Amino acid sequence: MAEDTNAVVEESLFDEFKEHSISEFFRKNRHMLGYSGRLRSMTTIVHELVTNSLDACEESEILPEITVEIKKIGSETFGVNIEDNGPGIPPEFVPKVFGKMLAGSKLHRLVQSRGQQGIGAAGVLLFAQMTTGKPLKITTSTGNGTIYEMEIKMSIEKNEGDVVSRNTREGFWRGTRVEGEFKDVTYNRREQGPFEYLRRISLSAPHAKITLEDPEETIVFERTVNDIPERPEVMKPHPYGLTTDELLHISRVTDSSRVSSMLNSELSRVTMKRIKELEEYVLRDTLLENYRSSVFWDTIVSCYLNFDFTKYFDIYGHYFDKKEIEDVKQLINGLPEGLGELKTYCMKYLVTQYLVQKLDDEEIKEIKNHFKKKPENFMEYMDKKYLNASLLDEFRRKLKNITKSPAEFVKSLVDLAMVSDTELEKYRKAIRDLLKKNPKEMTWKDSEVIVNVLQDMDFMAPSTVGLRPIGEENIEKSLNTLEPEFLKTLTRKPKTYKGGVPFAVEVGLAYGGEAGRSGDESRKMEIMRFSNHVPLLFDTSGCGLTNAVKSVNWRRYGLRNDEDAPVTVFVNLISTHIPYTSAGKQAIASSNEENEEIFNEIRQSLMICARELEKHISKLRKEKEEEQKRKYVMKYAVIFAEGLASITGRPKEEIEANVVNLLR
Repeated sequence: MAEDTNAVVEESLFDEFKEHSISEFFRKNRHMLGYSGRLRSMTTIVHELVTNSLDACEESEILPEITVEIKKIGSETFGVNIEDNGPGIPPEFVPKVFGKMLAGSKLHRLVQSRGQQGIGAAGVLLFAQMTTGKPLKITTSTGNGTIYEMEIKMSIEKNEGDVVSRNTREGFWRGTRVEGEFKDVTYNRREQGPFEYLRRISLSAPHAKITLEDPEETIVFERTVNDIPERPEVMKPHPYGLTTDELLHISRVTDSSRVSSMLNSELSRVTMKRIKELEEYVLRDTLLENYRSSVFWDTIVSCYLNFDFTKYFDIYGHYFDKKEIEDVKQLINGLPEGLGELKTYCMKYLVTQYLVQKLDDEEIKEIKNHFKKKPENFMEYMDKKYLNASLLDEFRRKLKNITKSPAEFVKSLVDLAMVSDTELEKYRKAIRDLLKKNPKEMTWKDSEVIVNVLQDMDFMAPSTVGLRPIGEENIEKSLNTLEPEFLKTLTRKPKTYKGGVPFAVEVGLAYGGEAGRSGDESRKMEIMRFSNHVPLLFDTSGCGLTNAVKSVNWRRYGLRNDEDAPVTVFVNLISTHIPYTSAGKQAIASSNEENEEIFNEIRQSLMICARELEKHISKLRKEKEEEQKRKYVMKYAVIFAEGLASITGRPKEEIEANVVNLLR
């Protein structure tokens, strides 16, 4: 009887089981797309459509001209119309662009673009439909003499766009106009509204002319640059940024007939010569795996690693936490997996050795507790207090050689009679068979072996052809609209995070004039955050860009109070993949523990600019002090002249004139 009851319960649990489309998910979770709060929702609408227009114009090498019209229709209803002079949309693609989630030309390409997910335009239609029940009206033409007008609604259950009405007319116009009505929104010119968004995007896209027609007036953000940015090129994945799952996915879609040719054709920096080298690395790790848990393991590890962790524990172990030492030993027992994490501990121990040798006993005693911190927290503190760029580069070079080369490792085993020539040939044949295998027959284990050795091989940094910075000169022209008394901009050379994802940082510092944001009594520091040239107005406190800016000790650079300073800080992060914290794309995940390469690069860039700012502020203070001294002396010049005239018998006016000349 109990079994029958359980069966009925189990069946009833699945009575309501349903499959849901991505559109249904976001209809119930619209806050994840940025539609939370009336002002934020309005800004999100403008953001999604304007960024699409900019991307379309730039890919077609057209200087963008975008008009944004915002009209109040009812107490809670606004009409938003956005028109561009872009390439237009072929009519058969209009329902897919605006009515289908996760459909687009950006998600599958490794290239920098403002949009990444294929959600934005469809999200605008979904929000209009949810709040007013009305479709979006799309007017578009590719300049072929025919203008298409369509009304589009979304079939939420199917995640597809439906054409409600269609009309065509003749006319020689090219571009796209989107018209919609939205409820649960509002409009004002506060810092997080559409006006501020367009003001900032005009700074990061200085080649665009943007016109805003709002309920108050018409404002034109003129272009300050007449050159169309170069188009970034699509890139191949870099070996350092590869995961086991990603390599398996590549193996399922590649046209290559062998694993070796797939690695050569589908990945960047992997030549056929490097694949021969890869065979030796796979052999090394296969031999290592073969001796795991054996009585010879410690001997094998000493042949594998160039870094003697035991020696460091014997000399400096009393500084470290006991659990940390156990964790490192576990990582060593798990080699070759965990090699990346092992390198972070290696860096910590190299720095520990340097500090113990450099500092006296009293200084070591003061920082003793910091040695027990996690490697990332330890490095953050020591970087601020004792390290410099050249030292860190030296330590990083040592990290590259933490493992011995495959040839050295194999020779060590042969010399110790741990492996015979016959066994070596058997292993080599299995590796050659793996690389000859059809990629579609690859297993998870095969992919894991290849990815692990790729992480340990020495490859050139990823190509940067997929990145397109704004450029120092263009940022300077944009920030000059603030009429600052000091301005410094910097575009850094591209680097990588997560092993192989390319990124670059651009920063600007504007001081004085109209720089900063208006406060109650004075101007305050203004942080302008951008990702792939797009302004980020929300989730400020939870953004890694904000935290990187605030981590700089601004007082060191002459700002007595960074909160009450007439400073605008401009930060633009560009990458083929921006690590957003959510689908709303308003905050970046980076800190000294997560994507620390991005965090540190922003800090370093700002500090370079801040050194120039410190010189400027120091000069101003010296001039001010000299002026105060001059005024002080001038105050008593008359008394001084009278006294000296009575002593020398010379005319008072002559003495006073000479004093004034001395002060000039």
